[in-house]
Amino acid sequence: MILEIEELHLKDVMAASKLIDRSFSNSVASTLTNEGVSTFMSGLTSESIEGRLVAGNTFIVCRNEKSIVGVAEIRDKNHLNLLFVEPSIQRKGIGRKLLLNLVDRVRENKITVNSSLNSVDAYLKFGFQKTGPKSEVKGIHYQPMAYEIG
Repeated sequence: MILEIEELHLKDVMAASKLIDRSFSNSVASTLTNEGVSTFMSGLTSESIEGRLVAGNTFIVCRNEKSIVGVAEIRDKNHLNLLFVEPSIQRKGIGRKLLLNLVDRVRENKITVNSSLNSVDAYLKFGFQKTGPKSEVKGIHYQPMAYEIG
């Protein structure tokens, strides 16, 4: 598998949106309430992603040849808003590769994330630490975490 990281281009927003939807539906949706699924899905549309990309959020993708196999987004200079990998090839280092690339792009001393509860162990393996109690907003249950850079 030859993996390359690059910035998300407008022409690839639809493919990225579909990948995120597949991964979310496979890994996260079952852990949320109906309200949480609805809230989360509203941010996965190609229109929503395109709007955040144009507004200046950092989006990167991981490609295996021509296919997008991973997507990550940073908002507010250092908050990891999305990190999704194609379900059929998770646990192959793609998430780590995306995260390490983001560390090089973030100009702050830490990256924060509101981890889905089923992803907490993965973030702990990446070096994130829990920064507060589990919380819930609009049906989305999450664990606040942070990764210290440097």
